[in-house]
Amino acid sequence: MKKILISIFLIGLGCFTILNGQSNLPSVAILKAQSYLLEKYTWLNHSNYGLETESIKQSAIGFHIQFKQTYKGVPIYATSAKVNLNFSQQPLSIFATLFQVLAEPTQVHIKVEPEFTKVWWQNAESLIPAYSSLVQNERGEKEELITDNAGNILSRKRLALFVKKDTLIQSRVFLPDPLTSAQKEYGAGGLYKNNNGADVPELNAERKPKGMHLKFENDTFYAENNYAIIKDLQAPSQIVFKSKQANFDFTRSQSQFREMNALYHIEVYRDYLKKIGLPFTGMYQMPVDPSAHFGNDQSSFEIADLTLLLGTGGVPDAEDADVIIHEYTHGLNWFIAPNTISGNQRLAVEEANCDVMACFHSKAISDYNWRWIFNWDGHNEFWDGRDGNTDNKYPDDLSADFYYSSLIWSGMLNDIGEDIGRDVLTRLLFQSVYSYANNLNMQQAADLLLQADSLLYNKNHYTQLQLRMQERGFNVSIGLQELGGLDPLVKVLNSAEFTQGIGSVTILTRTKKGFSVQLIDLYGKLVYEAASEDNSHNIKASDIPAGTYILKVKMGDEQAYGKLLRY
Repeated sequence: MKKILISIFLIGLGCFTILNGQSNLPSVAILKAQSYLLEKYTWLNHSNYGLETESIKQSAIGFHIQFKQTYKGVPIYATSAKVNLNFSQQPLSIFATLFQVLAEPTQVHIKVEPEFTKVWWQNAESLIPAYSSLVQNERGEKEELITDNAGNILSRKRLALFVKKDTLIQSRVFLPDPLTSAQKEYGAGGLYKNNNGADVPELNAERKPKGMHLKFENDTFYAENNYAIIKDLQAPSQIVFKSKQANFDFTRSQSQFREMNALYHIEVYRDYLKKIGLPFTGMYQMPVDPSAHFGNDQSSFEIADLTLLLGTGGVPDAEDADVIIHEYTHGLNWFIAPNTISGNQRLAVEEANCDVMACFHSKAISDYNWRWIFNWDGHNEFWDGRDGNTDNKYPDDLSADFYYSSLIWSGMLNDIGEDIGRDVLTRLLFQSVYSYANNLNMQQAADLLLQADSLLYNKNHYTQLQLRMQERGFNVSIGLQELGGLDPLVKVLNSAEFTQGIGSVTILTRTKKGFSVQLIDLYGKLVYEAASEDNSHNIKASDIPAGTYILKVKMGDEQAYGKLLRY
């Protein structure tokens, strides 16, 4: 067997690049990404091999294309390639886990049942026919099962990552949990504890009145907003809230309290991301079951059907905003970098990223024990929770337990967030996630974070990032290069004030001809378009909503692309 696990970290380029005759950028990006892989791995040019596009995402820095490898038209299980390109179709980074077949397979696929999907299973220097199917285990959890022609199980993998018109209503929620708002530790005075979910005065007193949006249709309120919809997906069965009465004052013993608490925190989180220029346009309305996992103390983002399940065992998970934000962040990460969670260190980074988003969501409400993760759900007799305040280092503190390994990354990101602020950290982190790939290691994740700062902020935060990364044992010299200047035909003036919503940005060309300007959001929607008959054009900040935009300047047959931020 020849199995390749590689990482090539390449150059971040300048803000503007001239492109000729490339009107369909995503299609061109896919072809260009394939060409880089075929050039690097010449054996892929054989007609038996294929690179099937799994996803293409567009971000503020370019395109992010995920492929799966095929042999004679059938996918090879556990192979993938991720190519991240800038808008000039030049590679920013490439990650690949590929398989070269050195001996022709001697067996063929025989099953044709619709519930099975044909795949190849890697076996020494060749492949054997195998089948992927979706099953439920004894706990009712969805799993991917890989079997051979004889029905032997080759692999079993749980498909989960753990841990409309509306109206404004007033409900009561925990901010972010009863221990934080009361500034108590679990069990204090024998009062601040779960008590089997009973209504105790001390805990109910920590419910705070807050405005939130619910769907309102035909004189009826429904438990859903623009970002999430409550559903009864798994035992224990609950009747989902629906009422013509405007009464939303639920106590913690009622399942409706968990529904309102989950909806509120998801709404606040998504509104915050939109405010800082991360709208996640096109993200689906996530189904959420706040009374799930058969009464067990477990929560998960389910990859198989893209749902969020919050358990009721121990402390009900939907009562702790850390759990809600952690699991919802898994969903956001999957939306921008799907099918990229294989590998121990990749999973550690995934868990840490979700933990850190939960930490800073809590810190925005109260800084009491804000680095504790799952303050109310954990750190008690049910389980230990996690601590985002360790000084663990890479690679010394790596472990077979990716949750333990995650403490390296979460501790570092929490430090960085205090240095550069939540807003900048969040932008850098999600930008880097676009480029994630299967089997990504923590050093590579650090490289991508540095690259995001290079491309989004011209390395403005390099000093802080360097300090914190070196403290944790990371090499900060990989993949960095000074950015080039603007393209000589185009200049952007007053972009700093425009970014802050002040004044206008000026687009200036050095040609005597007229030109056109477009602003396109990160999901391809045209937000602004104008034409100029001379060599300059102003865009008022007040005319543009907050967001990160691709700036397209067309001058005859030539096109220049850059990015423009508006907070």
